[in-house]
Amino acid sequence: MTGPVPTMSDAIEPMIQKVKDTLEATGLFDEINEGEKVYDGGTTLWVIPGPIRIGSRAMSELELKTTLYVIVMSSDPDTTPAILRKKMHPAYDAMLEDVTFGGTCWNSIPTLWHPGFMQMGEETYVGIMGQWLVTTMQRYSPKGG
Repeated sequence: MTGPVPTMSDAIEPMIQKVKDTLEATGLFDEINEGEKVYDGGTTLWVIPGPIRIGSRAMSELELKTTLYVIVMSSDPDTTPAILRKKMHPAYDAMLEDVTFGGTCWNSIPTLWHPGFMQMGEETYVGIMGQWLVTTMQRYSPKGG
């Protein structure tokens, strides 16, 4: 008898969507995507899943630890790292209101929130590089008899 087979889609996709929905609700961003669109100005947010480290717990549960990058870009010429940092406090706060992102993960904690300048080609932009460690648990039953 075998139990449910865990899927990567079930472990990651609902969490990514919930993060994007949570941050969209702040009204701070002109656009939110996963880095697939060319940045063409405004205040844009990229939500990009990075490395996923997977381990087994008690032979019936997988523990997925996902590095999630949350990158803010602004082309406003009057914005400085200090101004953007303060403007983005509500985005950071929104992500901490529910560290399970609506039950799509077990836990999420911020590990980096770094305002600064970014160089893209000949243009200089102000941005924030955020990093979160998101833990998702998946139950499964190993095949056996």
